[in-house]
Amino acid sequence: MTSQLISYLSSVGINNDDFFSKLKFVPYRLNLLKKLHDSIIKNRLLIIDALNTDLGKPAEEAELTEIIPALSEIRLLLKNLPKWSKPAKVKRSLLHYTSKAYIDYQPKGVVLVLSPWNYPFVLNISPLACSIASGNRTVVKPSEFTPAINSAMRTIFDDCFENDEVLLVEGEAETAEYLVNQPFNHIFFTGSPAIGKKVMMAAAENLCPVTLELGGKSPCIVDKTANIKKAARRIAWGKMINCGQTCIAPDYLCVHNEIAEEFEAALFSAIKDLEIEDSETTKKKTNYGKIIHKKHFDYLKALLEDALARGARLISGGHFSEDTKFFSPTVLYLRDDPYEYKVMQNEIFGPILPFITWDKPELLIKQINKLERPLATYLFANNKKLVDTIKNGISTGGLVINDTLSHFVHPHLPFGGINNSGIGRTRGFYGFEELSNRVSVLESGPGPAGAELFSPPYTNIQQKLIEKGLKFL
Repeated sequence: MTSQLISYLSSVGINNDDFFSKLKFVPYRLNLLKKLHDSIIKNRLLIIDALNTDLGKPAEEAELTEIIPALSEIRLLLKNLPKWSKPAKVKRSLLHYTSKAYIDYQPKGVVLVLSPWNYPFVLNISPLACSIASGNRTVVKPSEFTPAINSAMRTIFDDCFENDEVLLVEGEAETAEYLVNQPFNHIFFTGSPAIGKKVMMAAAENLCPVTLELGGKSPCIVDKTANIKKAARRIAWGKMINCGQTCIAPDYLCVHNEIAEEFEAALFSAIKDLEIEDSETTKKKTNYGKIIHKKHFDYLKALLEDALARGARLISGGHFSEDTKFFSPTVLYLRDDPYEYKVMQNEIFGPILPFITWDKPELLIKQINKLERPLATYLFANNKKLVDTIKNGISTGGLVINDTLSHFVHPHLPFGGINNSGIGRTRGFYGFEELSNRVSVLESGPGPAGAELFSPPYTNIQQKLIEKGLKFL
């Protein structure tokens, strides 16, 4: 562990009385956010090149899925932070009618951000921006699998922050393990449920609150009332962007059996229209990235081989290259009991899309609810009754109707999961609130309080007040 990190942690520990002295001032936070915003724009090409190096992301995809969402988050915070940071008034109660009550948003202290490799820029910058907006100092630990983007972020952070404001820490798994065992005031983790459990267990030793952005098997349901061509296009895009390495990507496809054949053809056509090829083989401009590393590539390959061995039918794809880590968009029609396939037992996190059919909504809901609660659910339908049935029948982090992924970038919607798919909410105000200490403040007003009205010795007067209170309070 670097001496710089150990020194930093000791100097900004939770017992340090001065641990948020500078950042408690809103103008200071706004200045840091503005510097971060401007440095991202200045280093835009550096970020794009780094994302291409680490993940093979096309420039357009890097901008749409990483740079623009990060800038959008910062701009939202810059615009609204002066208003959000003011004390929030609450309604009066009968007992406190003459008192003044409000919620004061204070910094938590020092926040640890642990981010994954799949969106290594925005999933660092977004929680960092919310942490700064809330007045916290921040330690950022990015993935060791994205060295190029980590180097780009170090350039940006050196341009914007002092080490006692934001510290970037690189390292392997043991570095993350060391960090989560330190007495931070909040840990913000994005990654798999398996690692999320370990983070939460370590945080519990210090009674440290956590935000866990995890994942899971997000179902994508297509009803017979859906616009088939539009649904196929949006599902193909939502699944295959970033090679399916997206926590909210449609993980499996449930198509109404009356339109299964028609939708299969439409989906095949939609994937073909994406013009996805192995750029290192064809030497053409890429529209598609690559699998992050060999371990994950081998995992996806094993899922595909298991499905084919069990009798799954290839609708599309099935091609891959171990040398270039290219994995073609692959759609598998699962026969017999689809839930026996390995591809249906864990989150895929890659460009493999199982295709199953359904008939009765109540049976579909029952099958979906046998799995862990998803981070997102997608429903393509023009049937209000079915929409209400799905909405009321499935517990999910987010529900998107007739689209995929788009809820993540909505500036006024909270983002997060439930149980296995996550804990806590982020984005915009919800991220500011998540990383703030909400202090309940009550300033007693004129007139009698509890000490005058209800202290011993008890008499009939107190009993009558209690009886009236039971009716009106």
